[in-house]
Amino acid sequence: MSAENPLANLKDIHLPPTVSWWPPALGWWILAVLFILLIVLCAWWLHQRYERGRPRIEALRILKDLQEKHDKSPVALTTLRTLSQLLRRTALSFYQQEEVASLQGEEWLKFLDKTGQTTEFTLGAGKIFGKNLYQPEPDFDIEVLFPLVSKWVKECPYQS
Repeated sequence: MSAENPLANLKDIHLPPTVSWWPPALGWWILAVLFILLIVLCAWWLHQRYERGRPRIEALRILKDLQEKHDKSPVALTTLRTLSQLLRRTALSFYQQEEVASLQGEEWLKFLDKTGQTTEFTLGAGKIFGKNLYQPEPDFDIEVLFPLVSKWVKECPYQS
């Protein structure tokens, strides 16, 4: 019997080359593309949401400026007509032109009530925005109309 160690005849293990981090596997590429696509879709959605809210923000800013201007020099009739124009322009930006542009008088007031979920335009202080708007001396309280218009602009649902 030979006293030689049989393990001594074994050769060293050859290690494979170390795994590089680049290029990544196919799964990582797919994940990166999906992540970039998700970011682009989120940015597009946020932009659309911002653009949709711009008319409302602009109308509220104009209303605030109008109220400040009225507080400095109260010319109620001019302010009333400007409020009416603001309502009309805001409605045209929220709804189809064919649906809003031709409305006048009682139909216009009913539209404002329906879209603003209120009855203040047909039964309350907002009646002035109907036929009485262009009378020489209409009877109205302008201080009641500012919150009414503001509420309508804030609560009016957007449709286009």
